[in-house]
Amino acid sequence: MKNIFSIITADLNSTEHSRAFVRLVDEYVRGDTGKGSPLSAEIKNRLVPGIRQHKYACVYFAVAGIKIIGLAVCFKGYSTFSAAPLINIHDLIITKKYRRKGAASALIKHIESQAIAAGCCKITLEVRADNGAALALYKREGFGLGERPMFFMTKGVSLAVRSFRRDQFT
Repeated sequence: MKNIFSIITADLNSTEHSRAFVRLVDEYVRGDTGKGSPLSAEIKNRLVPGIRQHKYACVYFAVAGIKIIGLAVCFKGYSTFSAAPLINIHDLIITKKYRRKGAASALIKHIESQAIAAGCCKITLEVRADNGAALALYKREGFGLGERPMFFMTKGVSLAVRSFRRDQFT
């Protein structure tokens, strides 16, 4: 029998939700698919305020009973080719004990319902090429490479530019 998970919108003004958010991100980066080391104290201190200030961010929690066991961090964007909004799933994290029990699928289905309600043209995400479990999940949930696969590229910037103000991207 599959576990039943409820999905809620995170309230990052809540101490409980803020702690759960940091705990889950820290657990993920410590693991095999993360960096293998914990978040620094500096990152832990900046994480919740930074997401709270980002007006295009939305965070959802997967809850089992009363325990927050997973999260999805999403950002609303815009597709110029479709002239419509989109949602990018930036992080999808399930605590180890609850993986492969349906929580990630429940989060994805919830995000899809939010995307439909918002008139989005698509949901995007990135996944490490060596994360077989996540790749299998996303394929089961209907994600694919699209008609022309894309590369996700990054370029680091200096620490001096990292202070974020809400009005910078409006």
